[in-house]
Amino acid sequence: MGHCRRLVSLPGEAAAGGKAKEQASREPEDVPFPLNEPSRKGRREGEMFPALGCVLHPRRRGRLFLCGFTLVELLVVLAILSLLGALALPALRHAVAAGRTTACAHNVRQMQFAFMLYLHDHSDCWFPWREDVPEGTLWYWGLETGGALGGAEGGRRLDKTRARLWPYLQQIGGVEICPSLPYQAPYFKRKFEIASYGYALNAYMIAGLPHPERTGVRHMRNVRRPSETIVWADSVQINTWQTPASPKNPMLEEWYYLDGVAPPKFHFRHEQRLNAAFADGSVRAMSPHTLDPRCDGRVGFIEPPGHESWLRTNP
Repeated sequence: MGHCRRLVSLPGEAAAGGKAKEQASREPEDVPFPLNEPSRKGRREGEMFPALGCVLHPRRRGRLFLCGFTLVELLVVLAILSLLGALALPALRHAVAAGRTTACAHNVRQMQFAFMLYLHDHSDCWFPWREDVPEGTLWYWGLETGGALGGAEGGRRLDKTRARLWPYLQQIGGVEICPSLPYQAPYFKRKFEIASYGYALNAYMIAGLPHPERTGVRHMRNVRRPSETIVWADSVQINTWQTPASPKNPMLEEWYYLDGVAPPKFHFRHEQRLNAAFADGSVRAMSPHTLDPRCDGRVGFIEPPGHESWLRTNP
């Protein structure tokens, strides 16, 4: 039994004699408390009073004491709680990761939907990779003022409201940055003052790049295998040639088109899987063929390097 303290006197007990009064004057006053037990007659020392959860202390006859935890009991309880927390932590992490994957899949689906709306309004033709305009360079993901590479890496200004898909994204509720994009990580090199979304478009579906010229496919309606052709996917690339990155200090950066050549551009950021939107409108999780061990170890190829069966619009 743990340590106890006196709470109340038993009913019927009276302080008699000078010694009792002197002892009572030295002890704290009893707390008024209605006791359901009529008397202590028949109670043995150390026996519990059920109505109060109290016990008679064997060395202080006639006094009730409340029970408390010992230090050992408290430590045992804390150890049990710690063990339960350790068992629940992996499940909690998995639930958080699953929530981020779901949010990312929704984003990729929104990007695909906005892309289809753009194609509907532009005769089913791919939009250009970049365009020189009076204000600067209009990339498909936004307007960079001051011309191409108009500032230091991480400080380049980007107006996302001028992106090709911006008005269509507003129609369907917008798209957030992928919650699993490691944008704040020390090994992440920013290209602009703000992030775009963390997703890249199939290079065979961007006018102005050499890829559509190689296939001759310039319209979505001419894609031969829509259910097996990736349109959007989680993407970054490993940069080793722009400060502060270097061969000895490789860094991740956002990237904007997908192909099958080095450096790899697929980012398997969801427990070593990525979300990809296909030309038929479906969104699927895909596993890597190989991963690059640098940075976060999640950048890689979706098939052997140089192969582009998931990207080519006319395999």
